[in-house]
Amino acid sequence: MTEQITVRGYVATDPESRNLPDGTVVVTFRLASTPRWFDQQAGSWRDGHTNWFSVQAFRSLGLNALASVKKGQPVLVVGKLKVRFWEGEHGRNTAVDVDAVSIGHDLALGTACFQRTVSSSPAADQAGDQPAAQPEDAAGTGSPDRPTATRTDPLGESDDPSGESGDPAVPEDVDPETGELLGSAAGPGRRSRRQPAAT
Repeated sequence: MTEQITVRGYVATDPESRNLPDGTVVVTFRLASTPRWFDQQAGSWRDGHTNWFSVQAFRSLGLNALASVKKGQPVLVVGKLKVRFWEGEHGRNTAVDVDAVSIGHDLALGTACFQRTVSSSPAADQAGDQPAAQPEDAAGTGSPDRPTATRTDPLGESDDPSGESGDPAVPEDVDPETGELLGSAAGPGRRSRRQPAAT
């Protein structure tokens, strides 16, 4: 059964990085955890037995730990506990490992400056890197923010070959080409462009 524990202690060695055969990045460092308590009778703090752990952090957690954690800093490590036994020249030895799932500085003893690392997918990069649509020049078909103006003749004739109009209909008493008033709306002394003078 795998146990998950939280260890509070000091980094005893600078983190080291290596690659597994499949290319996975793993960062390791030694962690010393010494419990302390206040002795009421002596009126001073006392240190308990120091426990040693070998911390392993994989992939992005390992890379972030490599860039953030230094020897001598107080940290909190959450991970899966593994106990290994091995034979040495002095007999049987015990090694305690922690496969870390989270590592952070102990803010009870100091401050830290957090900076988030963002890994974006190629699809998101392509979507985010698309430049904003630019208005087309006079030779183009128009701006994407405003459809191409299509004038509609008051008599129902449209200069759009598709027969669709992009602008509201022009009032009947206004010439769609010049904007001049037509007929009686033009006032006395002015002739409509569309009505020839009487002979």
